[in-house]
Amino acid sequence: MLDETNDRAKIGGNNPPPFDAEEVAKLDAAGEKFLEAAAQWLENGDLETEEDAALLNDFMDGVKKRAKIAEEARKKAKKPHDDAGKAVQAAFKPVIEKMEKANTKVQPLLTEWLKKEQAKKDAEAERRRAEAQAAQEEANRKAAAAAARNDISGEVEAEAAQKEAEKQAKDAERFAKKSANVGSATGGGRTASLRTVIEVTVTNPRLLFMRYQERPEVLECLRNLAAREARQASFNIETDTIPGADITADQKAV
Repeated sequence: MLDETNDRAKIGGNNPPPFDAEEVAKLDAAGEKFLEAAAQWLENGDLETEEDAALLNDFMDGVKKRAKIAEEARKKAKKPHDDAGKAVQAAFKPVIEKMEKANTKVQPLLTEWLKKEQAKKDAEAERRRAEAQAAQEEANRKAAAAAARNDISGEVEAEAAQKEAEKQAKDAERFAKKSANVGSATGGGRTASLRTVIEVTVTNPRLLFMRYQERPEVLECLRNLAAREARQASFNIETDTIPGADITADQKAV
């Protein structure tokens, strides 16, 4: 049986939430009557009298106050964690940045070395391909010559040479597919190799936009830009326009 006087004996006692669960429960309970009242207002439907409007206005004000109380409690509960997180960031970020900076500075050295090794490897792969091709051509020539003179022994030897040339060609292709890399001097590091990194530079914004103009994320970005402009104090919704956008104004109770 759990010891009701021992907080650690309760469910979650070994790993309590990082906030005051009782405070959250009290706030939630205090809001229940507002939820019930909201349901009643919705069930009643459209307002018919000024008194109803005033009562609903008071109700909405009460809901906003409850939300504000909960928001303030959330900020208060979260602040120590935010402060702790900032302190952790401040302590570790410089250490990480120094290591990243060091790696970025020396990376070009290894990249250049790997590029040179890859160039050597490509040249060797091409040499092996050419050698395999020459062996194939020579084996074919011998096979044709042996067949022309009905030399059975020569044909068998030529077939063996053809198989060897085919194997040589496959070996050359396998060698060509392997990229240059460098292992760890101590055995504890990772193997490094060249990796193709794709970078894009915008040279013609209009053409690029035309390519992606139907994408939902592009349309949302355009909508946000237009909305930001339309909401500026200097924008007159009665006279100003934004080509390509339909701007409407609506009123809501606040």
